[in-house]
Amino acid sequence: MIQKSVSGCGLWGYRRGMEVYGYKIEPGADLRDANLERANLSGANLYAADLSGADLSGANLFGANLFGANLERASLSGANLFNLNLFNANLMSADLSNADLRGADLSHANLFNLNLSGADLRGANLFNFNLFNADLAGVVNADMSYWGANLSGANLSGAEMPDGTIHD
Repeated sequence: MIQKSVSGCGLWGYRRGMEVYGYKIEPGADLRDANLERANLSGANLYAADLSGADLSGANLFGANLFGANLERASLSGANLFNLNLFNANLMSADLSNADLRGADLSHANLFNLNLSGADLRGANLFNFNLFNADLAGVVNADMSYWGANLSGANLSGAEMPDGTIHD
């Protein structure tokens, strides 16, 4: 295992070059199970990166590119994902509880079994994505676009719907 300090955060087990404050992150970087808790990754190009099982709790990913990234089982609880590009990303079984997803593009993403409880989804694009069995309890989602989304089995208790009503 290789360990490097990136802005005070441990970076474990990467196998390719990276650029976060001077380190290079190549497209498709292998960051499985990396500890990036509270890391500042704003503007990082994580295109097609493998972040499965990574801890990104409280991380700042503002302006980062996660197009096609694998975030299966990743923890993004409380992370800043404002206006993030998650198009075609795999977020299966990920924890995005209390995350700021305002304006994020989650279209065509796999959100199966996702925890979005307490997340702010205002203005998010959830076009044609799979939220099967997702936990959406208490989310703020006024003005989000979820045309064509699969909400089968999703927990919507206390969620604010686009028309301003609170789901039972």
